[in-house]
Amino acid sequence: MEGSPDMFTEPRPMEYSGHNQKTSQAKCCSPTLKTFISLLAFCYFTKSLTGAYTKSTITQIERRFEIPSSTAGIINSGFEMGNLLVITVVSYFGAKFHRAKIIGAGVLLMGTGTLIMALPHFIMGRYKYNTDAALTNDADNFTVSSTCSFDTKNTVQQLVSGCLKEQAESSPMWVIVPFGNILRGIGEASIGPLGMSFIDDYAHPENSAFYIGCLNTLGVTGPFFGYLLGSLCANLYVDIGLVNQESVTITPQDSRWVGAWWLGYVVSGLLTLPAALPLWFLPRALPESPQTSTLDHPSNQHKDTLSITEIAKDFGPSLKRLLTSVDYLLYLAYSVLAFNAFAIVVTYTPKYLEQQFGQSASKTNFLIGVTSVPGVALGVFLSGWIVKRFKLSLLGSARLMFLCFVTSLVCSMPFFALSCKNTDVAGVTVPYQRSIDVQDASHDLLTSCNAHCGCPNFQWDPVCGQNGMTYISPCHAGCNSTQGAGQNMTFRSCKCIQSWGLTSGNSSAVLGQCSRESNCTKMFYIYLALQSLVFFVYSLGTVPLLLISLRIVDPALKSLSVGIFMLALRVFGGIPAPIFFGALIDSTCLKWGQKKCGGSGACRIYDIETFRYLFLGLICSFKAFSNILLWILVTKIKRNVHSDKEMSKDTELQHPGICDPKQENTPM
Repeated sequence: MEGSPDMFTEPRPMEYSGHNQKTSQAKCCSPTLKTFISLLAFCYFTKSLTGAYTKSTITQIERRFEIPSSTAGIINSGFEMGNLLVITVVSYFGAKFHRAKIIGAGVLLMGTGTLIMALPHFIMGRYKYNTDAALTNDADNFTVSSTCSFDTKNTVQQLVSGCLKEQAESSPMWVIVPFGNILRGIGEASIGPLGMSFIDDYAHPENSAFYIGCLNTLGVTGPFFGYLLGSLCANLYVDIGLVNQESVTITPQDSRWVGAWWLGYVVSGLLTLPAALPLWFLPRALPESPQTSTLDHPSNQHKDTLSITEIAKDFGPSLKRLLTSVDYLLYLAYSVLAFNAFAIVVTYTPKYLEQQFGQSASKTNFLIGVTSVPGVALGVFLSGWIVKRFKLSLLGSARLMFLCFVTSLVCSMPFFALSCKNTDVAGVTVPYQRSIDVQDASHDLLTSCNAHCGCPNFQWDPVCGQNGMTYISPCHAGCNSTQGAGQNMTFRSCKCIQSWGLTSGNSSAVLGQCSRESNCTKMFYIYLALQSLVFFVYSLGTVPLLLISLRIVDPALKSLSVGIFMLALRVFGGIPAPIFFGALIDSTCLKWGQKKCGGSGACRIYDIETFRYLFLGLICSFKAFSNILLWILVTKIKRNVHSDKEMSKDTELQHPGICDPKQENTPM
């Protein structure tokens, strides 16, 4: 590699003399460095908390704004878009200026963007969902005829009234959410490249891996609290404090339920803002130790303030040196494929578990937080410890990463066997008599038992009949009367249930979908346990992944290499993956919610078998291809190491009088 002839040799700590080790020890124990690492760890915590919370609210946001998964993917990708706008500039130019202050400004912007994401809730009106069981004094929800009343004229009048009301109140408020997420991405751009390069500059190379591992471990605790916060907010009704809770006729298990998605953004935004202030009081560079050579000290490059013009002149050549490195390009290609899989996993795992196993968003987020996040934290910590304990070289780090990532792929294979069947929904997943599979749900919603009822096709207010079948509304079940009110309402004399041979006394239905098969919850817990193992094994390779981006390039290009690395991940992984996979999820939808004035809303029920094969198949495919590229990279690094050793032997033969530096301090 140009400018780094010893890059494939053993790590630098092995080559230091005793004098230099004392110097580096003093440097590693610098209180300022420890303060910087502590503050950076808190920044990692807040940004990862908000990131995890955002993933946990994807389903809630879809339902609140009545948007498909592909549009929700755009909201999620807003962070990557903002990061993309400035990552290269910040990582290169920021390294030449006051890195701590630039990180502090980024954290301030990140907190502001997080608060903006919650803004639509305070501008929009209250959430309104279609229901047949709303209380008579509830003006917040749109109500149509709850039974097969034959009053088509009245139903049409209610539809027109609801449509006019929706037109008066609806607006594309959802665009504010990705705008705030873009600001978050712009602010975060400085934390990774400048933070890691600062630590690598002033910490002993042997300890930098451990520090980065600890940093990421503390950062991983953010998702733990992020998912717990998501669980809490998902269990609270979106308009908590503004509506009478007794008038809410849906539960968190209902596909129309929207939790207090906005609340977590307010909490995490207020938590992020104070993290910015202390960074402004740190020095631009660490003080030199008395024993340290002024020529070698990292702060030497930050003493003289260069003009932007002078710095910009070197940007083009530096970028060319970086992008002409075959090893670095292989590393980028591997990382992009792996990050596509990662982006799909972290974005849509909560939604996948909700749909596949019929769990509420609150329960899903809570269990992800308590099962998966601790495994990731432990894996990241052990990853840094292993690199430090065994003093892994570049080749050793690459081998560890390859072993961990291949093992995690193998452990992912049983996921395909952990599945549940689609809920039996009349006219959607099964016909009304369950004789054959439904081919076109839009033509099967009406049958002889409800054709005369005038049921609107957009309706989704599911009820569970005594025959174990779910119907998309009491009207579609052919029910003729009601008893009770609110969540306790029971629908009587349902003709479609009677068509199963049940008597009129046994042909009632209650609000909500019928329960899933008995072993579905068991499958859910097994999936979570296996997922925790997969995440743990994968996380064991994370610190080598980060260190390789720093060690396969010239030391002067470290910040730029991390910046280009993150840029590539955003452009080819973080931005497109949630969007195109969201579109694939939309293709599995069996029943779309419809807005009262026309147009599709959020999906109500998916073909979970197709969903499963798309989700798991695409993830495993990306992992498999990325591991092939990683194997090629490891092979190339190994060849370079052997080549360097041969060159060293030739040098010793040509100059036998030159002593090995490692033998100079060997006692006689």
